[in-house]
Amino acid sequence: MRRRAHLRLVTSSEVVDTTLAAVLNAEDLAEELGLDPEARVTCGWHRCWLHQCVASPPDTAANRQFVRAYRTSIAAMNAGRCTR
Repeated sequence: MRRRAHLRLVTSSEVVDTTLAAVLNAEDLAEELGLDPEARVTCGWHRCWLHQCVASPPDTAANRQFVRAYRTSIAAMNAGRCTR
């Protein structure tokens, strides 16, 4: 598995949110298999939900992609908390 040598990656055992840990692991693997890193709903750098990271203010295509992923990230986090 490819690892970012300059980063300390958080392991699943260090993440309290099991949904976050599962999505991080799935997206890491998917990215290694060709997923566009900008399609993630988690931040691969900071090992958190994407909406917990900050975007720059100009309206660019990258920021519009970020906002779409941000909203999906919030929905994914909330879906893991749903109990019925």
